[in-house]
Amino acid sequence: MTAEPEEDPAPGAGSRRPWLAGRAITARCMGLGMYADLPGTPQAVRQAREIVSQTLGEDHPSAHDATLIVSELVSNAIAHSRSGQPGGTLTIFVEMTRRPDEVRVQVRDAGGPEAPSVTTADPDSEHGRGLTIVTALATEWGTEANHAGRTTWCRLSASRRPAEAEAHLLEREAG
Repeated sequence: MTAEPEEDPAPGAGSRRPWLAGRAITARCMGLGMYADLPGTPQAVRQAREIVSQTLGEDHPSAHDATLIVSELVSNAIAHSRSGQPGGTLTIFVEMTRRPDEVRVQVRDAGGPEAPSVTTADPDSEHGRGLTIVTALATEWGTEANHAGRTTWCRLSASRRPAEAEAHLLEREAG
């Protein structure tokens, strides 16, 4: 279902979401977050980044990382699942938690032949680094399959660095 931009439910906000105007997507506020159904096209990557930016705001400590991660997850969904086929769709969900610096990002796609996994890309390759980036930035991430497809999720926290990123930082500092 497509719809005109909805009113923000925040008390006293009354503002419209102009970043959705004229777009054939559905976005809805839910608690402390927002979800959106997007077409499985390359334009969905930009739309997903805009939704993350609008949901978190520029000043959120995890906004930049969450925007980069949603780009990677949506790109992967389009490239590696049935969501990227003609008429395919995907759903993103961005949620701020009760902790002020924490965010959860989910991308649900139509599923594909293989589960997402971290790979080692050739140095000259333009592809193959998406989940490596997610692993480096997210506190934790995972993927869950069901009859409807697959959901890949991550949790970001500006105050708690991912273990792998900590290890790389310690390696660089050591020498």
